[in-house]
Amino acid sequence: MQDSFVDLLKLLLPEIIVEYFELTSYEKGDEVLHLYLKEINSIPKEYSDLN
Repeated sequence: MQDSFVDLLKLLLPEIIVEYFELTSYEKGDEVLHLYLKEINSIPKEYSDLN
Protein backbone atom coordinates (compact mmCIF):
# COMPACT_ATOMS: atom_id res chain seq x y z
CA MET A 1 0.00 0.00 0.00
CA GLN A 2 1.07 3.53 -0.49
CA ASP A 3 2.26 4.98 2.80
CA SER A 4 0.50 8.29 2.23
CA PHE A 5 -2.83 6.50 1.71
CA VAL A 6 -2.38 4.50 4.92
CA ASP A 7 -1.44 7.66 6.83
CA LEU A 8 -4.62 9.33 5.60
CA LEU A 9 -6.72 6.38 6.73
CA LYS A 10 -5.15 6.59 10.19
CA LEU A 11 -6.57 10.09 10.47
CA LEU A 12 -10.04 9.03 9.33
CA LEU A 13 -10.52 5.67 11.05
CA PRO A 14 -10.99 5.17 14.79
CA GLU A 15 -7.74 4.44 16.65
CA ILE A 16 -8.92 0.98 17.73
CA ILE A 17 -9.29 -0.05 14.07
CA VAL A 18 -5.78 1.17 13.24
CA GLU A 19 -4.29 -0.69 16.23
CA TYR A 20 -5.91 -4.09 15.69
CA PHE A 21 -6.41 -4.28 11.92
CA GLU A 22 -4.13 -4.04 8.88
CA LEU A 23 -5.29 -2.66 5.56
CA THR A 24 -4.83 -5.40 2.95
CA SER A 25 -6.50 -3.80 -0.07
CA TYR A 26 -9.09 -1.33 -1.23
CA GLU A 27 -11.43 -0.73 -4.17
CA LYS A 28 -12.61 2.64 -5.40
CA GLY A 29 -16.03 3.00 -6.96
CA ASP A 30 -17.85 6.06 -8.27
CA GLU A 31 -19.05 7.14 -4.84
CA VAL A 32 -17.83 4.29 -2.62
CA LEU A 33 -14.52 3.23 -1.12
CA HIS A 34 -14.33 -0.39 0.08
CA LEU A 35 -11.57 -1.14 2.60
CA TYR A 36 -10.46 -4.71 3.24
CA LEU A 37 -8.91 -5.26 6.66
CA LYS A 38 -7.14 -8.20 8.28
CA GLU A 39 -7.15 -8.58 12.05
CA ILE A 40 -3.68 -8.45 13.58
CA ASN A 41 -3.12 -11.48 15.80
CA SER A 42 -1.61 -9.81 18.84
CA ILE A 43 -2.13 -10.14 22.57
CA PRO A 44 -3.09 -6.95 24.43
CA LYS A 45 -0.33 -5.62 26.69
CA GLU A 46 -2.31 -6.19 29.87
CA TYR A 47 -2.52 -9.94 29.08
CA SER A 48 0.95 -10.52 27.67
CA ASP A 49 2.37 -11.89 30.93
CA LEU A 50 -0.27 -14.66 31.21
CA ASN A 51 0.20 -18.16 29.76
